[in-house]
Amino acid sequence: MTELFNPLNLADRKILVTGASSGIGRATAVYLSKLGATLVLNGRDEKRLLETCDSLHGNEHIICRADLKQEQLDSIFDDAISDGKKLNGIVYCAGVPYVLPLRALSKKRMSEVMEVNLYPFIELCRLYAKKKYSCGGSIVCVSSITSVQPRAYETGYIVSKGAMNAAVSSLAFELAEHNIRINGILAGNIMTEMVHKTFSELNNADHLTQMENKALLGIGQPADIASVAAFLISDMSRFITGRLIYADGGFF
Repeated sequence: MTELFNPLNLADRKILVTGASSGIGRATAVYLSKLGATLVLNGRDEKRLLETCDSLHGNEHIICRADLKQEQLDSIFDDAISDGKKLNGIVYCAGVPYVLPLRALSKKRMSEVMEVNLYPFIELCRLYAKKKYSCGGSIVCVSSITSVQPRAYETGYIVSKGAMNAAVSSLAFELAEHNIRINGILAGNIMTEMVHKTFSELNNADHLTQMENKALLGIGQPADIASVAAFLISDMSRFITGRLIYADGGFF
């Protein structure tokens, strides 16, 4: 008989959340803290990270301001375990949107989006696998439904997310040797602060309505992705690895 356990009790988990200063990253940090997890908050804006920290449950959370585009990311992990406790998971929410037509899509501009959306993700996975930083656990990355349902003018962004998807499948084999699971979330249209600001500036209600109509459940909220991330971090998903979970509101 399988031993009973409480899959949503994260009181003994320490989770690194990147992009925690706003949007899906902030919502994920808040959600995980409600489940008892200790958070390591990463982002570039210390003021906004402090705002996120103030909204969390518990008081042992760690703020780690760092630019993921820097070549050496060991300092993030050194700060994360400065209290003597290793990490149990990562939720990679850092990312930049990138709308640019093909005629303007140079190698330099492609590199700009890859340096945020992909390269740091791979490096964080590499470092996380080291025994001094983690003790097994789960890695979750936030990808995009556009990586499998593409649209025009977003080739740079879509390629970066498509590469992330492929990395999840490949890394699952190596990380399993370290008792680490890895999965991705194909997020649909989510009304983050950035998206809301963009639509307010454009004053384009018609386009917003079109986005709502494309998905069966309309436009999602950051908490809708945070709850999926919590599932993939928790023991509820302990038999899932190397997979991409659709959280697109029926868009695909």
